Amino acid sequence: MKLSKKTYYGLRAILTLAQAKTSLSIHAIAKKEHLPEDYLEKIFQKLRKAGIVEAKKGVEGGYLLARPAQKISAWDVIRELDGPLRTFSLFTRGELPCLNVSHCQTNEVLRKFENEIERSLSKITLASLI
Repeated sequence: MKLSKKTYYGLRAILTLAQAKTSLSIHAIAKKEHLPEDYLEKIFQKLRKAGIVEAKKGVEGGYLLARPAQKISAWDVIRELDGPLRTFSLFTRGELPCLNVSHCQTNEVLRKFENEIERSLSKITLASLI
C-alpha cells in the first residue's frame, strides 16, 4: 500500500489548518509546511468540494475546517485525495465464479485487511493528532 504525495501533503496541510485559530491562506500553509503553493491549491479545491474545508473570502480570508476537527478523520482526507483505498486488485465473487476455494478464501482475507485499514483510519480524527 502506498499513499500518494497529494495525500501526504494534504494531511500535513489539513493538520496545520486544524491547529490554527483563524482561517489560513494557501500561501501561509505552504510556507509553514514547505509545500508547493500551486499543488496545495489543487488539493484544497478537492477538500472543499468534499466538505472538509471551506473557503473564506475577504481581507481575513483563507481556508478553515468545514467541521470540527473531532468530526474529520484521517480516512476522510485520504479517501477524498486518493479515492477508495485498494491494496490489491481483487475479483469479487459476483465477477467470476469461485473456481478455486483458496482463491476465494485469499480474496476474503485481503478484503478484511482493506476494511480493517479503513476502520482504523476512520477512528483517527484531526483532533486526536493535534
